[in-house]
Amino acid sequence: MGKDAIGYFFIIMLILIAAPLVFWMLSVLYAWVKWLFNDKKKLNESYSFINEFDNPVRNNHEVWYKVGTESEICLDLTDTKFNTLRNLIKEVKSSGNHKIEINTKELGNGRYFLKLTTSNQTITKQIIIDN
Repeated sequence: MGKDAIGYFFIIMLILIAAPLVFWMLSVLYAWVKWLFNDKKKLNESYSFINEFDNPVRNNHEVWYKVGTESEICLDLTDTKFNTLRNLIKEVKSSGNHKIEINTKELGNGRYFLKLTTSNQTITKQIIIDN
């Protein structure tokens, strides 16, 4: 056997040993990324605003939201700098659909945000008030 044959033998052996290790590392990485994105998707489906707002909103307005699992919910009305103007809800809610009515007569015209906060996520929705 020549030197070239021995070199080729070692290269082939290296490929046969390294290829399964690289394949395993890639499959672990793929599974981790898939789990990470699916977990975030499940969170977004668990808590959400149900109804779309017909902006601008006038007078009283119903806000529907969905709670995936029983947890403490905080719903705030904020200004454009996210300073809390009103704390609408801060209590434990059971899973399911819930609604709250917001009286906008006391607020000035302009852009506001509804911020729904749970223990593991925050969802923000813009609301424009024109009384």
